[in-house]
Amino acid sequence: MAQAHAVVTRVADEIPVGDPATPRLQAARGEAWAAERLFAERFVELAGTDGRGAGTDWQTGDLVLAADGHLWVRAYPEDVAKGWAWAHSTEQVGASSGAVEEEYPERPLTLLVREGKPVGGVRVVE
Repeated sequence: MAQAHAVVTRVADEIPVGDPATPRLQAARGEAWAAERLFAERFVELAGTDGRGAGTDWQTGDLVLAADGHLWVRAYPEDVAKGWAWAHSTEQVGASSGAVEEEYPERPLTLLVREGKPVGGVRVVE
């Protein structure tokens, strides 16, 4: 990205305004900006997840933000096995006893904390 930005900047210095190459310069700037944005989004998505992304496998203690603004915590495995996959997050971060079914939190869910570490708000597609 830095190299692409440097090339666009250098070309901007070499091409005077009104030159026929100006549209190509604008297109190159747009492509560089889009590539930087895509890289930044991907970086945030992977931050704190060992490079694997969030995936769709929930882990005990995952803290998520539901589409309706409620916070939920992934329940203990024994509660998940009983069908109570999520617990309302109140004052603690970490696994709790399950209180609602898998589908209850309004989708999409945004993963906020995994293994006690913030992950940058990864939207999870299930």
